Amino acid sequence: MGIIVQKFGGTSVATPEARHALLNHVKKCKDEGNDVIVVVSAIGRNGAPYATDTLINLLEQINPTIIPQKKDLLMSCGEIISCTLISHFLDTNNIPSEALTGFQAGIITNDNFNNSEIIHIDTTTIKNNLAKGKVVVIAGFQGITASGQITTLGRGGSDTAAVAIGGYIKAERVDIFTDVPGIAKVDPRVVSIAPYISSISYDDIYKLAYHGAKVIHPRAVMTAKQFNIPVRVRSTFSNDLGTLISDKDVPYNDNIVGLALEKDFSYIKVEKEVLSQSDFLKNPDILLKKSENFLEAYYHKDHIDYPLDIEENSYFEKKDHIGQISIIFHENPEDETKKNLQDFLIHANLATQDIFWSDDRLAILLPLDHITQTVQSLYAHYH
Repeated sequence: MGIIVQKFGGTSVATPEARHALLNHVKKCKDEGNDVIVVVSAIGRNGAPYATDTLINLLEQINPTIIPQKKDLLMSCGEIISCTLISHFLDTNNIPSEALTGFQAGIITNDNFNNSEIIHIDTTTIKNNLAKGKVVVIAGFQGITASGQITTLGRGGSDTAAVAIGGYIKAERVDIFTDVPGIAKVDPRVVSIAPYISSISYDDIYKLAYHGAKVIHPRAVMTAKQFNIPVRVRSTFSNDLGTLISDKDVPYNDNIVGLALEKDFSYIKVEKEVLSQSDFLKNPDILLKKSENFLEAYYHKDHIDYPLDIEENSYFEKKDHIGQISIIFHENPEDETKKNLQDFLIHANLATQDIFWSDDRLAILLPLDHITQTVQSLYAHYH
């Protein structure tokens, strides 16, 4: 057999029940003759004592302006705690293991602190421990610069680290364990009957992830595509195989890959000449409408900042609490499909504020408190 990388998220290491489920997956994989690398996230979510956001709050209570290097140093602690805990847990259950921080595992990054990128992984230490029959448990989300400073990889960093480790060590597969049984066509918390997808291509899941599907980070998908390494998204609490992400193209009867949701969008309307030369308009993620005298723009307020000085102009309008629903198509839809959708949105009495077509996506902007009802109506329309 070969090498399998198993990544476990924060909810998968947070409780005794979850850790026993983790143990069963590691043991089963070992019993099948594989070498196993485990990558772990920090324990729990915001409010849990060792969660990343909880650690950040410790610094922010003193002063919210934090030197990025120091923020990374503290943020890296959450995964190190998880790594040590899980390694000790495996040892205690007769599975010899070795705990490694990101830098001990040879993860070299650039110096873009708080959102660094992996530039190389020296797998020597990992391979030496696998050769001894050990499970290697690695702290995800982190690495080290060439000058020896600890870095973190930003949102989805543990997923990205796990896939990169699998790529550099030529693993057979990466399994990402989470609290859902795979990737669904739409968030199952919004549409409980939404089916899970058995397989999906790198390109299609990237489009879903980029536009709001939270089950895997788009950077991890691009890393998987770069190395052409299969990735399974699975539930920690089940033996089901979940969703396989690979280079294989998957046909869709309705041409729709899925629906993705994003919150925290904002809207501005301003006189055209005010923004016409602004770098703000150069961001490709801004959805823009132009009229003779005005520019209207929708943008994710957590990722994009508009120039504050535009508020001083003679006309300025701003709205927050806007959501975006993206209908992701496998291929550019036919004109008939576009017309069908537009007619449905017009006649379904939904609170649609704006729509934007691109080659393989329809973006629907609407007040945030209408997003659940609209997603459910769209799903019912197609299914």
